[in-house]
Amino acid sequence: MSEISISTELVKRENELNKVLKDCENKLKKAPSGKLKIINHKGKTSYYLRKDGYDKAGKYVKKNEFDKAKRIAQRDYEIDVKNAVNKELSAISSFKKKMPPKTYEHAYEDLISARKVLITPHFLPDEEFVKSWLEEPYEVYARKDEKAQHFTDSGEQVRSKSEVMIANALRKTGIAYKYECPLFLGNTKVHPDFTILKMPSRKVVYWEHLGRLDDPEYLDKNLMHKLDEYEENGIFLGDGLIITRETSEIPLNIKKVMAVIEHYLM
Repeated sequence: MSEISISTELVKRENELNKVLKDCENKLKKAPSGKLKIINHKGKTSYYLRKDGYDKAGKYVKKNEFDKAKRIAQRDYEIDVKNAVNKELSAISSFKKKMPPKTYEHAYEDLISARKVLITPHFLPDEEFVKSWLEEPYEVYARKDEKAQHFTDSGEQVRSKSEVMIANALRKTGIAYKYECPLFLGNTKVHPDFTILKMPSRKVVYWEHLGRLDDPEYLDKNLMHKLDEYEENGIFLGDGLIITRETSEIPLNIKKVMAVIEHYLM
């Protein structure tokens, strides 16, 4: 993980912790006083409310008073969470102060072009990594004669209007992809509609669009069978695999495409 990614994750964690901290503090303002004593005897649990640490016996909590016991237990939990959050925030702050302004990833990035061509780097900057990934050659899926011809804004030929919509949306949002790049699922060679490089995590994600779900034969072959193949090879829906779908009555629309991109790829 690059220094930029580490910093991004730390900021996200800080924001999450600060929200939890604020929530704890708000709940503690309304928390009751007193202490809770819990006794387990012969498999039976009994609760006692104590005024303070000197009140050793406490008052037995009846069923109609159980809500107060829950509030005190919740208060103690909020205190524990608050303490843990403060310790983690302190550790993050300390780490950020000790983190050097440059990490090993910058060693290549800071070189002049003439020296870069002589070196095989440990880590490519994001822009060069994406460029290198896109330039990797692959065997173009052999097409049968197709009456309809569909082209993206960049002139790339795809198989349907919906794939035009997806490709244009990916390019517009700056997401790198390969169209119908071959993939081996075990011994089976498949051609996902879109093979996507998710940045900055550099994770490869596959996007399949199913365009005729009102056709039972197509549905069985392309949804059930194809999904099983992906999952059997460790690629799971919602993680490394995106599936969009449509029928003749409910076509894909750009609003749906953008929602999928924003949720899974941004």
